[in-house]
Amino acid sequence: MQLGFLGHNGFAVGDQDSPVLIDAILLPRYGEEYTSSPVEIYPPRKIMHDAMPTPSAVVISHEHSDHYHLPSLNKLDRSVPIVVGPLMINRVVEGIEALGFVVHRLPFGETRQYGSVLITLFPPGPDTVLWESRVSQVYVRDAEDPEIGGLYLGIDALISEEFSEQVEEGSLPGPIAVAVSNNAQITPPGVFGSLDVLGSPDIAEHNGRRGAFAGLDILQGIISDTAEQTPIFRGCHFLVCGGGFLKDYEQMGPFPFSEQKDLAEHAARLTRWVEVLGPEPGDILEVTPDGFQNIGELAWLTTDRVRFEELRARRDRFLRSGGSIPLREIITSAGADQEEAALRDIEKELTYLARVILLSPLGRGLIQSARSGPHGVRPLILKLIRPHSGDVSLVFDITEGAFVSTEDISLAEALDAYPYGIVVHAADLAAVLSGSLQIWDIVGIAMHSWYANDTYESPVALLFDALGEQTRPDISCQVYDLQLETIKRGAE
Repeated sequence: MQLGFLGHNGFAVGDQDSPVLIDAILLPRYGEEYTSSPVEIYPPRKIMHDAMPTPSAVVISHEHSDHYHLPSLNKLDRSVPIVVGPLMINRVVEGIEALGFVVHRLPFGETRQYGSVLITLFPPGPDTVLWESRVSQVYVRDAEDPEIGGLYLGIDALISEEFSEQVEEGSLPGPIAVAVSNNAQITPPGVFGSLDVLGSPDIAEHNGRRGAFAGLDILQGIISDTAEQTPIFRGCHFLVCGGGFLKDYEQMGPFPFSEQKDLAEHAARLTRWVEVLGPEPGDILEVTPDGFQNIGELAWLTTDRVRFEELRARRDRFLRSGGSIPLREIITSAGADQEEAALRDIEKELTYLARVILLSPLGRGLIQSARSGPHGVRPLILKLIRPHSGDVSLVFDITEGAFVSTEDISLAEALDAYPYGIVVHAADLAAVLSGSLQIWDIVGIAMHSWYANDTYESPVALLFDALGEQTRPDISCQVYDLQLETIKRGAE
């Protein structure tokens, strides 16, 4: 079975004259339609749309914008069927249909042939985090020889128990290869990843540098931990992908350890009996029981070598400089009036956020902290930055089950006084709550947090759950409406 790698988590599988595309971003960036901080796919690519073959189908695994991209779909003939899983939110399906496509909702466990391959979708493992829980994992097999097994794409989630059970009972052939996502965000000094702890002693001690074995930790997570999830992956070959994007840290360039080819080459030295490969955009691979064979390059998509090296060099210069990158704003505040309007928009949503907190693991952590700590019943502070009218601080009062105003204090004082906190520009948070930005657009770049418990019980993880497409499609999917409007204006 042939596999063309498109970058990030994008693939062209099967006959390359009419492949099935999976999670294909067919433009250099996504998010340009609604934000000044779009995300660029990394390694950067050159895409020749005129030479692109008409696909047999397009599979979209889930609703996040690095997998579902209406401007990319707009490049395709409307006769191409779009395949989604049964849990895909209606707002996404409606957007695809608004472009003129026919959407196939493929039930989990049902196999269907598209072009030269068989596609079967599975739900993710039950312990997958909420914001990735609608992922449809994809099992791809060669339709001419399906019994030799195929490629399993876990895609940002824990491996499906249903898939493992079907392989173990013999109703499906076991996979010969598995694609694993390296979504690590190992950031240089002064920069914080989405879920990093602003007050971490480790970060402070090393001037923002992560531990010495970060690369080995990544390999452990994506190779060993994946293999340990299910015995059916024993002996499987590994394809390292995912994580292929640039956050808008202009000074820095790509995240360290985000070159999947380099990472896979190191993994290959540490493993036996299986092959580990990190493709680059444009590579065509033959997937066989003996491993991967690079058999050529796509005629319509290739790695942009000049920009690739420029970005790597930019990161190296920044790391050598010892500099830092401060928290930035995405929505530039025009003045005090706009900041007051942003504060009012935030206040309208505070009741919702308070209820979500109380129902979450974070809420249990706050109660435990208030029970045993010296800071009382207000263990969490939300610090809103307002350059023109003065910062505002709100604290979460457990006895009231609500956010209440408090005297604003400096960030250093807040870190010392509160075990939990969020710092964000008011205009950016208001834009998320009104649907002008997605929560994914501001974390790390324009929002930092600190907390005393597990990463997945942190304030940012809570906001992923509370404000992402899973729970609030009414606001988070408005950016997809903006994509549609941009496409329609371009067609006029």
